[in-house]
Amino acid sequence: MSNPTPSFQPQQPHGSQQPQYGQGQQGTAQQSFGQQSSGPGAGSIEIPGKGTRTLASVGQRALARIIDALIAGFAGGIAAVILGGIIGAIASASGGSDAGFGLAMIVTGVGILFIAIAGLVYETLMLARFGATLGKMAMKIKVVSLETGEAPRLVNAALRFALPGLIGIIPIVGGLAALACWLSPLFDSTGRQQGWHDKVAKTVVIANS
Repeated sequence: MSNPTPSFQPQQPHGSQQPQYGQGQQGTAQQSFGQQSSGPGAGSIEIPGKGTRTLASVGQRALARIIDALIAGFAGGIAAVILGGIIGAIASASGGSDAGFGLAMIVTGVGILFIAIAGLVYETLMLARFGATLGKMAMKIKVVSLETGEAPRLVNAALRFALPGLIGIIPIVGGLAALACWLSPLFDSTGRQQGWHDKVAKTVVIANS
């Protein structure tokens, strides 16, 4: 009778375990699940103490700016009529002299500066009190502080308008610089759609829910 041939099985290295079926796949799935982002999606922002809020669209912001510009234009038109009357009176009284022309130019400059300051006061007080101008109220959007989620402080509201508003009165280049500032939310790499004026004031524009 022949002896049975002994069978040899390779021994596992000390301390190692055979992988169980499905264990590697399960661990990979659990690991990838734990790495999923829980932050706000596109078009929204997480504000401390306020939760996730929807950002105002570029279209809403543009229409709000147009409405505010129309309001400012109406007020500016009234100021221009008054200013024109003053300049006309000066020109008539001076008989068209150089001194009269110079005084008329000074009055014109003061009038333009007055309109710019009036715009600054309007935007600053409205944003600090309500978080929105009349145009923004019409479009149901508002400006809030990134730190508190509430209406910006008076100084921040003033800074937000001062950057595009006051540089806009600079001859020739001022208008282009102001336009670039208004369009800057289109090129914000942070995803918050902040303009340069928003970054200076530490604000963001959200939908008014």
